[in-house]
Amino acid sequence: MSTGCYLRMGGDALLDAEPCRSLAVARATYMAAARELDRYGQTITATLHIAPSLAAAAEYPDYLFQLGPRGGLRSTRL
Repeated sequence: MSTGCYLRMGGDALLDAEPCRSLAVARATYMAAARELDRYGQTITATLHIAPSLAAAAEYPDYLFQLGPRGGLRSTRL
């Protein structure tokens, strides 16, 4: 059984998480949204859940994505 990545942005429910092909795609998707919001002085965090399916994804994430103090990606493995 293959494992998938599910990106959950902001206050979205886990069931609304967006499937991603890889960790790199999830990072790029988050950075595009975070940089757009940063232009307007807003911030967003995201979590990445790794599971065989969205139904099997645990409420507790595997990664936390945030913008760092200089605008780069801060990716924390939880």
